[in-house]
Amino acid sequence: MSNKKIPTTKTSRGAVVGKAMLKIGVTHSKGVIKRAFMSKEKRESSQKETHAQIAKVIIDSLGTLKGVSVKIAQQIALSFPFLPQEYLDEISKSFNSIPPINRALIRKIIKQELGDYPQNIFDRFDNTPIGSASLGQVHFAIKDGEELAIKVQYPGIANSIESDLSVVRFALSRFAKGGNIDHLMREIEERLYEEVDYIHEADNTDYFYKNLKDKSIVIPKVYRDLSTKSILSTSFLKGESFEEFLERNPTQEERNYYAQLIFDSFFISMYQLKRVHADPNPGNFIFMSDNRLGIIDFGCIKKLKQEFIESFSILHIYLLDNKPDIEVVEIYAQERMIDRDTPEKMLEFYREVIKPLDRIYIEVFREDSYDFKKNSDFSKRGFQTILEVQKKSITAVHNMNEEYIFVDRTLLGYYAMFEKMEASINTKLAKKLIRGYK
Repeated sequence: MSNKKIPTTKTSRGAVVGKAMLKIGVTHSKGVIKRAFMSKEKRESSQKETHAQIAKVIIDSLGTLKGVSVKIAQQIALSFPFLPQEYLDEISKSFNSIPPINRALIRKIIKQELGDYPQNIFDRFDNTPIGSASLGQVHFAIKDGEELAIKVQYPGIANSIESDLSVVRFALSRFAKGGNIDHLMREIEERLYEEVDYIHEADNTDYFYKNLKDKSIVIPKVYRDLSTKSILSTSFLKGESFEEFLERNPTQEERNYYAQLIFDSFFISMYQLKRVHADPNPGNFIFMSDNRLGIIDFGCIKKLKQEFIESFSILHIYLLDNKPDIEVVEIYAQERMIDRDTPEKMLEFYREVIKPLDRIYIEVFREDSYDFKKNSDFSKRGFQTILEVQKKSITAVHNMNEEYIFVDRTLLGYYAMFEKMEASINTKLAKKLIRGYK
């Protein structure tokens, strides 16, 4: 159990940020100087070493700051696919590696938020957390015979977003050479302000609990009288984590079954609820023993406009039906993802920047099934295509529709899960929803 005090004031968090920035700057400068006297092969190796060192500084400082900073790191792993693999590797370690807050502080937070200490509120409250969320940690409790998951937010989170973003923005300027960062950071900032409000997450959870009508999908029930802006109490979903599911070497039938539930629930949510769970973290899924899938953590929900869903549907129909490029270009122009110009210039931009991404994305939908075991390099090819597009056009991301970014990156995250599951999915329902949308 960690007893190290979490920096909560602007000054104390600023000190951590400043120290991290200094380390990043020194590491970056040392690497540049050292590589000036190296051969090409050694320079590439040294560059990777520098990236790994900077990535470790970032994750270490974010682990000290806790909470929002880790959520920032995770969002960046989704929003900035052009980052070096060394950074993405360090990010993957951060998802469940944040040390827990000590029990005295947990007691204090619960007393402050719910009016009494946990032992007086619950029939049972486990001081040792059962898991770490990016903005807090989760404790098991029992009250009136009901098993509960109590998510407690790290202290000082809501007041720290601006300062915590600075360490990542500074580091990314080294990785991304200053390009295409500001608008993506603004998007992350907007989502963070939603996610630090557990009342907002409770509302999202309630909405899916009441409206996602699928007996195979379990959404936790919210206990409003035990929830505040900093504490979220829900029913406890019992089952295997993603890692536990894979470790027991499930049958191919099980792998396909659960992957199908995840895939179908995404498109049902999109078309019937006009909302998507936009955080493809494998930790958000519970593989339950009765062939049901639990979905948790509804802090990052994207509401979709009807106009976007219509555009998304038409675009996919055009791509599936192999419509001429000029007709596809017009859809993108209507969404302002391609600037109006001469037909020749618009086509050139589409074929150079967007079509390679379309080709990868629509691959999954070409047939009625897609085998991620046979196509285990799908997400790698997807990210590599994005990287190549970034190199060709520095303005490409500025033209991206925000809703397309959310939907596409979430699906890409799910596809990466399906690769690890070595699963095959059926795309018939998704295509039926796409073609049937009015």
